[in-house]
Amino acid sequence: MSLSPLLTLCVALWMPPVRVGRPSPLAIEEDALRAAAAPLSKYNGSTDLDAPRLPRGWHVNRAETVIGHGRPAYERAANALQRLELLEHTWLTARCVRATDRELLAVCSRQWGCVWLTNTNLVLRRECGARRSSVSWGTTRRHVLAGEETVCVTHDASTDGVRFTVLSFSRPRHLFSAVAYPYVLAQQRRFARDATAAMERACGNSQPAG
Repeated sequence: MSLSPLLTLCVALWMPPVRVGRPSPLAIEEDALRAAAAPLSKYNGSTDLDAPRLPRGWHVNRAETVIGHGRPAYERAANALQRLELLEHTWLTARCVRATDRELLAVCSRQWGCVWLTNTNLVLRRECGARRSSVSWGTTRRHVLAGEETVCVTHDASTDGVRFTVLSFSRPRHLFSAVAYPYVLAQQRRFARDATAAMERACGNSQPAG
């Protein structure tokens, strides 16, 4: 067997950590540390996920909503985004862990009622400025997908609006995600919706996400 088919087989056989019931924060951190040496997936680096630079042949998911107005609302949202509060839901949780010079982001999601899967990402960039706050991460080879995601809050000086954006590109890199890809895409849309609602709450806007 040549090296390429062998690597493909290894990817297909590897399974993410699976648990019945929501795992503890410590368990998720341990999952991240076990994946600390995993390299990024095949696509390495998209700069800032600007539309002209998005790779062809990948599924792109984008959601953008005005979540509030005013400088105080922006500051609340920017701080919440840096704490990654948008990743905490009844069906989703995450932990950031430092491992030498890397910041790992382990994301654990509920599947099929009571089964939880953990996938590990590498934080690529963080920005927290007067008008823009963002976090970007890329999937490692301890993830069922390949791709990147950026979440961003901006404050528009001309309109005073606070805008939240989720932008990602992905494709399957595991047998599980290839078979269940329509379900995976539905979960990405669900995350965009729930993350937007969480950021609206962080702004002090209790209205449901539009």
